Amino acid sequence: MKKETSIAVGMGIVFGLIFSFLVIVNTQKNQSVSQKTPAQKNRPVKTQQQTIVQPILISEPNDSAIIGEASVKIKGKIDKNSFVVIQSQIKDISFTTKTEEFEYTIPLSLGENIIHISAYPRGVAGKVQEKELRVYYLDSK
Repeated sequence: MKKETSIAVGMGIVFGLIFSFLVIVNTQKNQSVSQKTPAQKNRPVKTQQQTIVQPILISEPNDSAIIGEASVKIKGKIDKNSFVVIQSQIKDISFTTKTEEFEYTIPLSLGENIIHISAYPRGVAGKVQEKELRVYYLDSK
């Protein structure tokens, strides 16, 4: 081997040993500091309270209702301050409820109308409430 190669290999070994020593010392120091901190086992664990969410209750119209007008009034109940989305083939409505009761009029297309209602209660992550209504508009004229 050449002299330069031997020196490079030797320096690599020395620097590798120094680096390993520093890593081991630093790891031991971190472990001793974490053991000196107060025991985390005695700390109270904050858990998310289970919140009961009121399901969407639609009082008007009934599912599979036959309507003789070009619009229908949707009445129902959901948790206060929920974000509600009502979707149909013709129009989408979104609003935030001020009280538990809501009422909105939706236009209908001739024939079957599928109305999808989604409610997102405030402060309750992942608790989406959904309801689907089928309303039939038959022109009686």
